[in-house]
Amino acid sequence: MGIAVLPRRPLNNLYQQVRSICHHCSRAHSKTSQLVTTRRDFGPLLSRNPSIPKPALRSTNCFPARHFSTTSILCKSSKVMTDADIESAKRAAAAKAVSDWFDPEATHVGIGSGSTIKYVVEAIQKQSNNPRIRFVPTGWQSRQVIIQAGLTPIAFDSLPESVMLDIAFDGADEVDEELNCIKGGGACLFQEKLVAERARKFICVADYRKNQSRLLTNWPTIPIEVAPIAVPTVLRSLRTLGSTNPQLRTTTLEKSGPLKTDQDFFIIDAPFKPLLTARDLVEGKGKGDGSDGTWEVDRLCQAIKRLTGVLEVGIFSGLNGIDAEGLREKAAGKSVPVITGGQKPVAVYFGMQDGSVQQRQAGE
Repeated sequence: MGIAVLPRRPLNNLYQQVRSICHHCSRAHSKTSQLVTTRRDFGPLLSRNPSIPKPALRSTNCFPARHFSTTSILCKSSKVMTDADIESAKRAAAAKAVSDWFDPEATHVGIGSGSTIKYVVEAIQKQSNNPRIRFVPTGWQSRQVIIQAGLTPIAFDSLPESVMLDIAFDGADEVDEELNCIKGGGACLFQEKLVAERARKFICVADYRKNQSRLLTNWPTIPIEVAPIAVPTVLRSLRTLGSTNPQLRTTTLEKSGPLKTDQDFFIIDAPFKPLLTARDLVEGKGKGDGSDGTWEVDRLCQAIKRLTGVLEVGIFSGLNGIDAEGLREKAAGKSVPVITGGQKPVAVYFGMQDGSVQQRQAGE
């Protein structure tokens, strides 16, 4: 029986086609890579698939949760801010905030989990070597930053009942013109809110990208910490409130499943339309209660917090620490609801593109 021999011409043609395709792909990649810059602040919102059950992975590092890499192609004519430029802006904002607000004679200082916090701790370390100061972290990673700087951490639940933090420093994912904040990109929002409310003053440090007129202008979602068993119920309720496509946050490695917080809870990222401010309601720009498709910052926060299964909402609104302390003093000895503390910062420092620092304070 003879052996069939395949014609060589088609194989040669196929080989040439494959070589041609690879050559053009290589050239295209080479040209494109010159215009690609790494962007790191929207990582937790990238890959999610809540429909597939997977084993959960605990997030013990609050910083990287908001620093998964994505890429974007920038026009050559636009000003390209490198990662080094952005980090320089954060360092400048942190140094100015610490210089203006940190008291070397303080006894208790809150240290948040934002990506700017390592620069805050760096500035504090340069300004003070007071061994009596206790630093209260908002998560595992911020505790490590404190320890590595040679400072002394203390757990939040170890604080004596009567102790208020002299000040707390933290970052934000977005800040509006009334100093309302979105936080939770790093999955530490519950402990961040505990520390903010326990502080007499909360100072926010961020870079220029976080400075927006309204929340949900650039940052796309509200982080919400939820009990795992309640995820389907909360997702359904969020859609009822007007969230277009709320998603359970997964880890960078999708097969590892949902990201877990320090409380063993999950995070849902819920997109809404840009949120109205209190001034917007006064000016009649919407009802702000969801009935006309608009939500005001504080009203939406309260509506989400009321959902069964929600531990905390990544909206920091309402009172700031100074206002809260004033109300506590007025309420002393009276039978009134407990005023725990303020969530909003009394001042925000933005590191700008040109190397300057822009400051905004409550009441401005």
